[in-house]
Amino acid sequence: MATYGIIVPIIPFIISDKVNGGATDTGLLLAIYAIGILLSAPLFGILGDRFVSRRIPMLIGLVGMLLSTVLFMLATNFYVFLVARLLQGVAGGSVWTLGLALITDVFPAHTLGLQMGKALVGYTLGLMMGPPLGGILYEHGGYQAPFIFCFTITLIDFICRALIIEEREEIVKALRLQGKREEAMEEEAEVVALRKKERQEDQTSFWRLIKNKRLLGCVIVTACNAFVFSGAEPTVPLHLAATFDLTSGKIGLVFMAFSLPTLTAPISGALSDRFGAKIVCLVSLVACGASVVVLGLLESSLPMIILLFAIIGTTGTAILTPVLGELSAVVRATGTGDGFARAYAIFNMAFSIGVLVGPIVCGLVYEHLGFQRLCFVMSAPLFLGMPVAALWFGGQAQKRRDLAKYKEDEAKLKPEFSQQGLTRSKYSFQFANNGEEEEEKVFDIKLSPSEKALADKDAAEEDMDGSGLVGVSRAGSREEILKTARLD
Repeated sequence: MATYGIIVPIIPFIISDKVNGGATDTGLLLAIYAIGILLSAPLFGILGDRFVSRRIPMLIGLVGMLLSTVLFMLATNFYVFLVARLLQGVAGGSVWTLGLALITDVFPAHTLGLQMGKALVGYTLGLMMGPPLGGILYEHGGYQAPFIFCFTITLIDFICRALIIEEREEIVKALRLQGKREEAMEEEAEVVALRKKERQEDQTSFWRLIKNKRLLGCVIVTACNAFVFSGAEPTVPLHLAATFDLTSGKIGLVFMAFSLPTLTAPISGALSDRFGAKIVCLVSLVACGASVVVLGLLESSLPMIILLFAIIGTTGTAILTPVLGELSAVVRATGTGDGFARAYAIFNMAFSIGVLVGPIVCGLVYEHLGFQRLCFVMSAPLFLGMPVAALWFGGQAQKRRDLAKYKEDEAKLKPEFSQQGLTRSKYSFQFANNGEEEEEKVFDIKLSPSEKALADKDAAEEDMDGSGLVGVSRAGSREEILKTARLD
């Protein structure tokens, strides 16, 4: 997000200097980023769920980010800027969609809100560092300095992601191998065809997800949130420059008030884990909408603008954090748990719609009606999101049902992570053909003390040959796997 945020305070100046454009042109350039996300998110959502590894599509996205940075450095007309910004959006759709899905793969479901909050801290740090760095580098290092910095950190990111070791990769390989062997064991072609049809119907499609009211509510609230924050990006710098005669570097520092308080995202995530998404999101929508209205009424007071920026930044993040947890719950409720990348692709598409519409509409409103009326316009989507969150988001009772579903799903693939007192044990998937072991895959998984004690008891009863291997049969169509435990 640093590569995104660096451009925000300098785009108005670049457009003015390079192509003699105004607020509308600036808004269009910021908005086309969303078109790139809108085009790429569904594609990378499908690829992310179908590929054994999420790493490869993420690396493809980062290559696109590197190319877009080079185009920004070489651009001499408005159309090249548009292409560079579009490519940056395509890359962002890849990295953000698959990054969120990767978090869902790795962390236990009962702490997912907290973990998503931590992810938003990284998102915030990028946004927080980006604007002041962009303004300072542009002011003191010249036009190309911000983009050289972006290229460098993106290249470092590429190297780090190439070294990721995914837990998902080995598990998916194991389950896919089991699926192939089940098909090979079927003697009748009609049975094979029926099994394939059942699996296809059980998969989590885009349409199956979007029909869920909770996910639809997430889409609406996300789009409304994105409209407000993206609409502020091309207009607030112009207002600060015109009203207070601030330079690009100082505008970047003011924007820190927007992003710094969002480091509290883990708090809103933890609250969402405990009380459900509804109450956290609803309170945040009310507070954020009211703050945007007051911002318009106090448009000539810089200290109050900075204070209100801090409130808007905090509550805006508290709106999004519960949404990310809701998406995970919807996937588990509507399918086999194979659609996390698709769900976060839908999230990114909703976000991109807000980012697409926000800068254009807000740029026009600011240019023709002024900053005060702009704030009134930006507050409207937040108030619109309130009944949506109240009616369609899950509350505390729904959160308890979600956790029960999480435990059921996690038990099918691996032992549930415990919040405290974890010990490590080695588990292996062993595939059987008519009761005979064929192959063993070992995974290093965490067990709570109670789970380990139970496994020890089973081992004492079932390990007749002293090998340390315990066979536990599990029924199910695709999951007829013999899970064995070799205890440390």
